[in-house]
Amino acid sequence: MQNILLSLLLGLILTLAVELTLAFLLKIRRGKDLFVIALANLLTNPVVNYCYYWAIACFTAKSVYTVLILTALELAAVFIEFLIYRRLLSFERFGKLKLSLLLNGASFLTGLIISIISYIVS
Repeated sequence: MQNILLSLLLGLILTLAVELTLAFLLKIRRGKDLFVIALANLLTNPVVNYCYYWAIACFTAKSVYTVLILTALELAAVFIEFLIYRRLLSFERFGKLKLSLLLNGASFLTGLIISIISYIVS
């Protein structure tokens, strides 16, 4: 159980680092907006990762079911974060859905790259 909690925490920290850095690079500077992005991730990231670990435990990491579950989870996170951004984010440079897709895509790809590298190294 401690390994899962540590993994959830590390995943959240990495996601926050990637998404907040990218948000800042996209010129999102208001503290409230950065807080909203962090809050949205605090709500979605642990749930997505915990359900992903559950899928791996039930099937395998390479199972088509696990991939389908992960895809559904990621799409749900994009949609939920979009709803949060639409309601609370004052940033108006481009659409909130595009922002959600971009931030989530960047953090997902970062995690995927780290997973691939750690698989190759081990």
